[in-house]
Amino acid sequence: MSSLVQVVGLQAFHETAGSMPRAHIHPELEFNLVLSGTARYATVSGEVDLPRGRLAVFWGGYPHRLLTAERVDFLWATVPLSAVIGHDPLRGAVERALSGEFLYGTAAEGEHDRFLMSRWDHELRHEPPRPVAEVCLMEMHARLARLGGDPGERSGPGAAAAGSAERMLAVVARRYTDKLSVEEIAEAAGVHPTYAALAFKQALGMPVWQYVTRLRVAHACRLLQATDWGIDRVAHASGFQTRSSFYRAFAGSLGQTPTEFRQRGVTGVGYFP
Repeated sequence: MSSLVQVVGLQAFHETAGSMPRAHIHPELEFNLVLSGTARYATVSGEVDLPRGRLAVFWGGYPHRLLTAERVDFLWATVPLSAVIGHDPLRGAVERALSGEFLYGTAAEGEHDRFLMSRWDHELRHEPPRPVAEVCLMEMHARLARLGGDPGERSGPGAAAAGSAERMLAVVARRYTDKLSVEEIAEAAGVHPTYAALAFKQALGMPVWQYVTRLRVAHACRLLQATDWGIDRVAHASGFQTRSSFYRAFAGSLGQTPTEFRQRGVTGVGYFP
């Protein structure tokens, strides 16, 4: 499955959309609330139907694609993995999402979730002031914490932890800014490196190290947009060991240097073909 890699960041939208031509990947947790229509997603482990009127949260680092031909009206929001990792109240939700599970709110919570996500849609538009974005992030944290506290309903075919490629994805999602080798990723996932590398490429359409590099570049993009850190600090915080390797990876993905990216003030969604 050949997939686009996106940089989304902390965002929220109210959209009407149909089927997507290609699968995509982004290093954020994604909130979906279907308001009308039927939303069927293709994932690496099968097809998943999102229940109308119930919040669904999943990890965007697995390839996924909206299959439904007719238009679907839904609210969605994304929160960077770096903004939720390491917070103890969120550990349950994050671990389950990184293992490939779709987390669901209840039908009774649907009206509350619609109000909450509509407010995020309104407040996160047009580069909101930092205090506004931080309040939205706190609300996302609280909603995730409540989802993680109830083992509740499993996602069936979306429970991706069963396969070696999916186990490697979960390791990469947790540790992509660490100093890693393919062998260490495979060992942490409990699979043979040669077999795991093949399974990973079949599932995502790219080698595992290319995926790690793209997640690191996506992480660096957010730091370049959101901080005034120097280039070396951004590189190391994103998992690159040297400035030269950072520049090569960044230019190879985006066709520009980190400095040029920052100077152009790029915001929103970027695609890595």
